Amino acid sequence: MRATVSVHSGFAVGAVDPRLFGGFLEHIGRAVYQGVFEPGSPQADARGFRRDVLALLRGLRMTAMRYPGGNFASGYHWEDGVGPHRPTVRELAWQSLEPNTFGTDEYLALCRAMDWTPM
Repeated sequence: MRATVSVHSGFAVGAVDPRLFGGFLEHIGRAVYQGVFEPGSPQADARGFRRDVLALLRGLRMTAMRYPGGNFASGYHWEDGVGPHRPTVRELAWQSLEPNTFGTDEYLALCRAMDWTPM
């Protein structure tokens, strides 16, 4: 299935908020760990961000990134992802253990690296 959008300059209603072209980052599958963040990977930079994944994300030209996104947001506490001592917690949405290795600090660093507006 393919969607099409038609834009006609004669029917302008107003400016489009650039945040419309954003996305969200959720701890599902390999989106975070082994996705954008994998310290120790040959593809990772000094911060643990995967250069190959970030290069692909740059091609999407997103403007804003919401974190946490999706169902992960229901149990996330931003304080758990700040600073050097972070708790490992039971993540109820995915029935897994969340080490908080990627947290608020890393999210903001990722937004700076990608020139995204954090949401």
